[in-house]
Amino acid sequence: MIYWTLKEAEGELLGLLADPNQNIFSENEIARCNKMKIEKRKKEWVLGRMTAKTLLTSDGLPFAGQSMSSILIDNQPEGAPYLPNAKIAGSLSISHRENIAAAAYTSLQSTHLGIDLEKIEPREMSFVEDFFTEAEADYTMRLTGDAQTVWITLVWSAKEAILKAWQKGLRLDTRSIEIHPIDLNHLIAKPPTWQPLSWQANIAGYPHCWLGWQRLNDFILTLAYTTPEAKNPADSLEIHRVDLKNFPIT
Repeated sequence: MIYWTLKEAEGELLGLLADPNQNIFSENEIARCNKMKIEKRKKEWVLGRMTAKTLLTSDGLPFAGQSMSSILIDNQPEGAPYLPNAKIAGSLSISHRENIAAAAYTSLQSTHLGIDLEKIEPREMSFVEDFFTEAEADYTMRLTGDAQTVWITLVWSAKEAILKAWQKGLRLDTRSIEIHPIDLNHLIAKPPTWQPLSWQANIAGYPHCWLGWQRLNDFILTLAYTTPEAKNPADSLEIHRVDLKNFPIT
């Protein structure tokens, strides 16, 4: 089972760091955040950690009933978040965009997750030239209007999700992954459930991933998780959304 959620920023996020009664962050986490120089980065960090901890302590998850401040979320040297002190560590992934954060978690020890949230907005064609494969760029040029904007956002988000699942982030060339075209009508629709995406790796030595996406109003959400190469797609893991009451996107 994979659990995921979304959370929108409320109130003054950075004020939580100085609140002695906040019971969300440990002293080490507060000290780490306070060392960050850019306020925007601090806010994203606070929102991302809050979202992840709210998910982890939800009913039915291994950390239910624990205080959020007792759950330490650290980062691997290459950036992937993890739970260093947890008896059941599993895999955790966090993403944030605008004033919204997404988080995904599984207790499966053999699976790594990558979740990514992107706002659907126009990008320059130079962005496509720099980060897309030739086949992805060719398909981009065949699209127009909203379909092209959604496709560019989807491809970028999907690449990020896979790179997170590989625990490499943008340290690898984004063109090492190629997202296959999808039907135009499907592209501009707003599927209510996770839709699988076909892709290929243009680099050896990294695990196969299941990859899926959703469109949530003006946002694209993608999720990738590592699987054995021979795994039947019909046997994909169950993906369950944990609803947070203050998030307005449906």
